[in-house]
Amino acid sequence: MNKETKKGKRRWKIWALALLMIGIGVLFFVPIYAMIIISLKTTRELIYSPLAFPKSVYIQNFKDAWKLLNLGTVYKNSLVVATVSVVIRILLAAMASFTLAKRVNRFNRFLYVLFLSGLMIPIYTVLVPLLRLIKNLGLMNSHLGLIVVYIAMGMPFAVFMLTGFVKAIPNELLEAAVLDGCSVYRTFWTIVFPLLKSAITTLFILDFLSVWNDFLLPMLTLSDNSLKTVTVAMYNFYGEFGSRWEMTFAGYTLAIIPIVIVYLLLQKNIVEGIMIGAVKG
Repeated sequence: MNKETKKGKRRWKIWALALLMIGIGVLFFVPIYAMIIISLKTTRELIYSPLAFPKSVYIQNFKDAWKLLNLGTVYKNSLVVATVSVVIRILLAAMASFTLAKRVNRFNRFLYVLFLSGLMIPIYTVLVPLLRLIKNLGLMNSHLGLIVVYIAMGMPFAVFMLTGFVKAIPNELLEAAVLDGCSVYRTFWTIVFPLLKSAITTLFILDFLSVWNDFLLPMLTLSDNSLKTVTVAMYNFYGEFGSRWEMTFAGYTLAIIPIVIVYLLLQKNIVEGIMIGAVKG
């Protein structure tokens, strides 16, 4: 009787968990479904049947949204800012992590704690002095200023994540490289960096998505329309054409397509990197 009761409780927990996961899935799926369905309708059809499947696909919404949003330029801006800032950030973080993990001394420990302290400081608390600094440096209203800020902001987490992976690399491997005549520079690029591939791929994807989706900093630092990123362009687009839901949602759909493609192509690497990190941790 005891065993049957335990089995019954177990089944109930499994079903409850399954229902919870289905509910969470529905919460995520319904807004995306509504956005895509509405973007494919005419204004008249949207009024009479907002969430039903469209009788015919109306592509003009996407053409109008692409033109009015100037998505070609906007995509390019976001791609440049996200790619350059994330690549430089990861390279700097990887080199810093190698030094902090393999050359342990008081100064490096202090630097590591200093990096970690950056994880505990919300950007909103330093936003005003940060904007004044950008302005004083003459980097306001430029992609360069935005890239520099993103590099600095992401360094604490990148160093924290990569340091754990570097620590897991056996010291004997590095010592063997030194005995073979490798310099520190060559040891890093030929041995350490390739071993960090899964961690770097995961970090690149997460950081890229974070920078691409950021709204606050581009909104505050970029005033020229030709420099706007996707998130700011979509915000302005909604302010101008918010009454035309079908075209607005078509713009939203176009805006998320690059992110969806990046995630689908590299989702295996994300899971692999997180799993390896969990095992090493």
